Amino acid sequence: MPRFHGRYFLAGLAVLALWSPAAGAATLPLTLEQLTDASDYVVRGTVSQLWVERDARGNLWTRVELEVADVVKGPADLDALRLDVMGGFLGNEVAISLDSPRFDEGEDVLVFAERLESGLLVPTALERGKFTVRIDPASGREMLVQFNPAPERPYDHRFIPDPPVAERAMLADVLARVEARVEEGWDGRPIPGKSPDRLHAMYPAVEVSR
Repeated sequence: MPRFHGRYFLAGLAVLALWSPAAGAATLPLTLEQLTDASDYVVRGTVSQLWVERDARGNLWTRVELEVADVVKGPADLDALRLDVMGGFLGNEVAISLDSPRFDEGEDVLVFAERLESGLLVPTALERGKFTVRIDPASGREMLVQFNPAPERPYDHRFIPDPPVAERAMLADVLARVEARVEEGWDGRPIPGKSPDRLHAMYPAVEVSR
C-alpha cells in the first residue's frame, strides 16, 4: 500500500482533477452543535499514517489513520479510526479537493466525522470537521486551530499559524459543549447539508422537522 506524507508540493506533478465538495459532503457554516449532531464520530487522536488509494472510478483518496485518544461521540472502546479524504498524491499524479482538510503524520487532532451512504467515513462538512490541537502560548492551555493552506503550499502541522488571541477556542471549552450536546441529543431541527432521512436514521426517536 503506498505511503503518503502530509508535506508536499505541486511542482512537477500532473494534476488529474480539481474537486469541489462532492460525494455527499459539503463545506457549510454549521454551529458546533449542528456539527456534533451531524457527526457519527467525534474523536481526538493522533495521525499515525497516511496513504493514497485509487477507487474503482479512478479517483484518488487519502486514507488517514488515527490513533484514538478520546471518544466524545461514538463507540467508547474505539482505539483507531480511518478517515477518507478526497484527493491526494500518487506517484506523479495529484487530485485536489479545495475544501478537503489537510492532515500530517504526528498531528494531534479533534475530528468530527460522518459516514456517507457509500460507506466512506469523511470529515463532517469537510475542512470544518477537522481541528488541530495546539498549546496556546498565552495561557498554556490546549486550543483548537483550523488552518487549510492553498493546495500549492506544503502542509506541516508544526508550523501552522495561531489564530488571533480574541478568536482562540480552548479545547476544554469546546469539548464541554460537544459533550453537553451529545448528552442532550439532536433537537429535530434541520441541519444544512444533512438529509432529514439520514438524520432520522441517526436519531430514530426524534421527530424530524422538515
